[in-house]
Amino acid sequence: MAKKENKMAALDYQQLIMDNSDNSDNSDNSDKIEKPITYVVIRDGLRVSDREYQDETDSLAVEEKSFWTLISNKHSYGEPVEIVKYESRKHRIW
Repeated sequence: MAKKENKMAALDYQQLIMDNSDNSDNSDNSDKIEKPITYVVIRDGLRVSDREYQDETDSLAVEEKSFWTLISNKHSYGEPVEIVKYESRKHRIW
């Protein structure tokens, strides 16, 4: 008889945990804060700019891109220079 009661208590406890986890998932989605989209200058896939720009047509970003394009063409093999969306894993500063 005690085994049956323990089994029922364990099932009730599991149900309680599942009910609580469902409620916490819904509240977490509403608390997330979206970060604004920023842009960086990359050269051959690597970040070369120290700054993050609010828009890819920002005059300072375009100026920095033209600078790195000039460096790439004169002193290297002409690798592509681009203004791309910032991704924290790919474009972090070491």
